[in-house]
Amino acid sequence: MKLKFLPALFAGVLAAVHVQAADDAGASFLERWDINNDGAVSLEEAEKRRQALFAKLDTNKDGFLDSDEFTVSAETGAASGSEDTSMLMGLDLNDVDGDGKVSAGEFMSNSGTWIDLMDENKDGVVSAEEFQTKWHDRDARIKLR
Repeated sequence: MKLKFLPALFAGVLAAVHVQAADDAGASFLERWDINNDGAVSLEEAEKRRQALFAKLDTNKDGFLDSDEFTVSAETGAASGSEDTSMLMGLDLNDVDGDGKVSAGEFMSNSGTWIDLMDENKDGVVSAEEFQTKWHDRDARIKLR
């Protein structure tokens, strides 16, 4: 009887940890992206944050992000250390002209697209709740890639 209980307990603990991490995602997102601390991320805030991210990720300082720089940032958590990185970045999402690299202009041009995809109530900003909803919604995350 005890042996059957332990796997169920372990599964429950893992599920709770996943839910807690997802619930923390919205707060963590706001902590990093809500520059004016008003409880939501506007297009202007997203653009400022993405500009800083681009500078940080462009490790060879050539003005472009290539697949190696995206891979290194994903592996090391250089951008944010969480899954929201994949929703904000990625060569496939940001390479607008399809040349295999992402310019600062291309990276910045997707700020509005990202806000539009995340902003469920279409008020022009992304709240912690909207971010958490997208975090929980696997299909929404895939659409952003």
